[in-house]
Amino acid sequence: MNDQTGSRSLRFMAIVVLSIGIAPMAVSWSSHYLELRNESSNEVEKSVAIDPSIFQSWISPDEIEVQLKPGSDSGTLADLGKRIGASFTWNSSFSSTETEIADAKLPQGADINADLAALRADSRVAAADVTHIYRIPASEMTFARPASSSMKSPDENRGWKPDDPRYGEQWNFRMIHAEAAWEVNRGKGVVVAVIDTGVAFDNTSRGKRARDFSQTKFVPGYDFVHHDSIPNDDHGHGTHVAGTIAESTNNGEGVAGLAFEASIMPLKVLNSYGSGSSRDIAEAIRWAADHGANVINMSLGSPYPDQLMSSACTYAASRGVTIVCAAGNSGKEGVGFPAAYPECIAISSVGPTGKLSYFSSFGKQVAIAAPGGDKQAGGEAGGILQNTLIEDDHGAMVDDYYSFQGTSMASPHAAAVAAMIVGSGVKSPKDVKAILQKSASKKTPAKQYGAGILDAGAAVRLASNSYHDGVARFWMVAALFAGCWLIGKARAGMREQNPYPFWATAALSFGLLFPDWMAGFAGFGSPFNIIGHSVIVPGALLMLGARNGERRLLGAMAFGMMLHVGWELLRGTSPFGPEISTLQLMPWVSANLIVGFGIVVAGLAARKE
Repeated sequence: MNDQTGSRSLRFMAIVVLSIGIAPMAVSWSSHYLELRNESSNEVEKSVAIDPSIFQSWISPDEIEVQLKPGSDSGTLADLGKRIGASFTWNSSFSSTETEIADAKLPQGADINADLAALRADSRVAAADVTHIYRIPASEMTFARPASSSMKSPDENRGWKPDDPRYGEQWNFRMIHAEAAWEVNRGKGVVVAVIDTGVAFDNTSRGKRARDFSQTKFVPGYDFVHHDSIPNDDHGHGTHVAGTIAESTNNGEGVAGLAFEASIMPLKVLNSYGSGSSRDIAEAIRWAADHGANVINMSLGSPYPDQLMSSACTYAASRGVTIVCAAGNSGKEGVGFPAAYPECIAISSVGPTGKLSYFSSFGKQVAIAAPGGDKQAGGEAGGILQNTLIEDDHGAMVDDYYSFQGTSMASPHAAAVAAMIVGSGVKSPKDVKAILQKSASKKTPAKQYGAGILDAGAAVRLASNSYHDGVARFWMVAALFAGCWLIGKARAGMREQNPYPFWATAALSFGLLFPDWMAGFAGFGSPFNIIGHSVIVPGALLMLGARNGERRLLGAMAFGMMLHVGWELLRGTSPFGPEISTLQLMPWVSANLIVGFGIVVAGLAARKE
């Protein structure tokens, strides 16, 4: 067999090995990618079956809301009003200069469908819809829970523990390995917007600061119900949600918060009865994105989509904001909105046994499950315990520790861990979601649990390792080039006499950094990482007929890629989502090792020649 025939045989074998290794992952990624595309287009509108009998309770049938495009002014608003025979008003004092959201009350007998069609066809309108009503999901029971030893989690001694006296009752934090997460990151420097009934954040004319929030950090928020800067909680729900995220911790009082070094941005959009309008919520989302929020939590919902809210979620995601939402409390299939929007991370609920809570909604949009309580499984102690203020029978707000249950309680667990991931250096909302899913404790079926149950410890370690490993690889490459330059300086004229060391260093560096570049460009959870994290590039170039000198450089490139892939596999930081199983991963790893080793050997052989 001559050299040419042998070369062709080796290339054919390499193609076969790579195909066998990559095929399982490619099929999995392709199905996942197609599912995401389908979900982001048609499934959003179909995710909840519409029951005509309850339709009227979820809309204001004589109100229209619009999201204008940037640059619109009061003149634009007046002109649009003339087109439909109604008078538009700005939704808030800053709508005309910041959010461009307005609404109008239609005259009796107006054809709302025709008016919406006219508005949506106008080039100055980004979105228009009927005003929808959003509420706190039903069945979220509110009981004060006296100190009790029941449902206390065992002392596992696996990480840092706070001194809060009732921390032992927070089985939910032990379930998600909060102590391991606290060893790495606690959310410092991250702002989480709580879009809800407000938060008991300060002593004002409208309420007081809850007792276990004395050390919690707050940034300025807004009350979209009363249209002022005092978003105090007159219901209790929003404070409980904020408590899970960042209640004062290690202060010798009450219970702990999960990302307790993060700052809370209180945004009140729901009234004292727990309901609010879609336009207020849409405006709050945009306001949060424009005023420094890194993460948004929305423990509210409706069975119907809303164009303004969808537009606001898209806007916030484009500004780098991670949006986490409660899936709903219907107890059946059908994820509510805004959780069902593709920009949002939908959270279902599990109880103390780790099984789906009896009340939790579920569906294909669920990204992950988190502790939300289940009092059918664990009694009062099976709820989520946090500090809040609840109105008693006499109208007084009582400051105590209450046991709630609901996907509203599950969502802030994920939002807090998202804040810790952002605090570890991961900024892209898509990457935050991918890390939450990749690190989850696997559980099926996916419609109920998404990628599995939230694991704070694993998520924060993965985020921290991924970020710091990328930095380490960058400095390793810098050191390689610095070493090459020093050698070249010591050996005058080396690059002219023997340029191989310089170009080999460049090829090796490319192999080390190309997977990072691909993940940064496409996203941590992108299916295109299968290209960056393999020897496809040097393998393809070798098969195209590289010459001796080129084979030497391709060998260095392949060696760099093998080092990178080996590094990530050992550290558990490879950017492959939960849909890639171990059985699919092993053929891919084996194929890359075999082909990569072959490319390196080919490069060494060319060097000898």
